[in-house]
Amino acid sequence: MPEEKKQNSYLRWIVLIFVTGTVISYMALQAFPGSTRYFLTVEEFSNRSELHGGEIVRVSGALVADSFTRTSGSITSKFQLTYKDVDTGVYLEASYVGVLPDLFFNPHSEIILEGSYNGSGDFIADSILVKCPSKYQELEEQGEKGPYQDPV
Repeated sequence: MPEEKKQNSYLRWIVLIFVTGTVISYMALQAFPGSTRYFLTVEEFSNRSELHGGEIVRVSGALVADSFTRTSGSITSKFQLTYKDVDTGVYLEASYVGVLPDLFFNPHSEIILEGSYNGSGDFIADSILVKCPSKYQELEEQGEKGPYQDPV
């Protein structure tokens, strides 16, 4: 009889650990749903027409020089992104309503837009993430120009 109680005790512990691990894993996945969304390059996004129907995606690229426009007194910005460091000839027309991150105009920054394509030619960004380049820090140490300033 004591041997049977010992086995039941082990079985209970195993079931308890399994259930607890499953619950914790489920809660962790539910807490961070946006962090599991990968980003596409501008060219990849352009080639995947199934994503142009309003699905929320992340698109990565670099700001096209002289493409930024914003009417005075407005927080609505329009700009273009292209593939970083390579001119593929593929551009993404994008717009964003809000305050832009500090390094948005840095030519070495990688810009990640999260939003959806509205079907009429614009990618509507809900949020913007700018990855700070290590090149930028090296340029400052060498005495070269820093990031672009907001033209408006």
